[in-house]
Amino acid sequence: MKEKFVGVMPPVTTPFAADGALLYDALESNLHHYLKTSVSGFLLLGSNGEAPHLTDSEKIEVIRRADSLIPSDRHLLVGVGSATLKGSLDFLEDIRDFRVAAVLVSVPSYYKNRMKDQALYRYFSTIADQSPFPVLLYNVPQFSGLELSPEVIGELAGHRNVAGMKESSGNLIYVQRVLLATQGHDFEVILGSADILGPALVLGIKAAILAVACALPELAVSLLADYREGKDIRQQQLRLLKVSRLLTAQYGVPGLKSAMDLVGFQGQFCRLPLLPLESAEKSAIEEAMRPLLDEHSIPKASLAN
Repeated sequence: MKEKFVGVMPPVTTPFAADGALLYDALESNLHHYLKTSVSGFLLLGSNGEAPHLTDSEKIEVIRRADSLIPSDRHLLVGVGSATLKGSLDFLEDIRDFRVAAVLVSVPSYYKNRMKDQALYRYFSTIADQSPFPVLLYNVPQFSGLELSPEVIGELAGHRNVAGMKESSGNLIYVQRVLLATQGHDFEVILGSADILGPALVLGIKAAILAVACALPELAVSLLADYREGKDIRQQQLRLLKVSRLLTAQYGVPGLKSAMDLVGFQGQFCRLPLLPLESAEKSAIEEAMRPLLDEHSIPKASLAN
């Protein structure tokens, strides 16, 4: 049976040392602290996890450690991204024994001009045929340079092993087109953009994987809770939009990790070619986050103790 996803999930970042070494203990520390919050699950090896910068053996070790820590009442999602069908299938075979609720499969985008609807349908349907886990399509055109058409998504929605998709374009019109194309199917759209979380809730979205939750997990969680209680969430959405655009659209993963460091998570370094922020950029993030930290009673570095 396809698992139903609800609530907010952070796309867990991967901490690196200054020399590029993967800090597994820091990763485990972050997961322990997230488990003290109200997040409903975790995405490992997503875009914010710098998955393209990890070796296959590192990816498997990240999943192994997460699998050993995350209890069964929280979702464990894993990103799968390869330039080839064989690469994706081989990786799925390597992780088949882990307790994974679903895999998030990226659009193969190296040969963009040949990735027409027919090629993409065949790619995702073949993976779904052979995957030991339910498949979530991953639409993130700002990284891949490609957008999955609602028509292809509608066709894939009928596959027994396609559970839904993570939609990260931030395009509310596109989200509505996908919802229309998948009506009548057991298919769930998980939002990947905090910019439109409030409006998406009105459309019936019930789950979100949001980068801002890596630094401020309760910010989006409280917005969802207030919406369910019928409260006015407009001001919360505007605050979420401001910090989200700063941490993701403007400064990317280095900015997100800097924000995590501010509140005591172990953001640490990125791997090259991603460079650390300049001091002025760090100051801009701290200034933008200060009112949110005060409002949510999160003193600096409190989570590190």
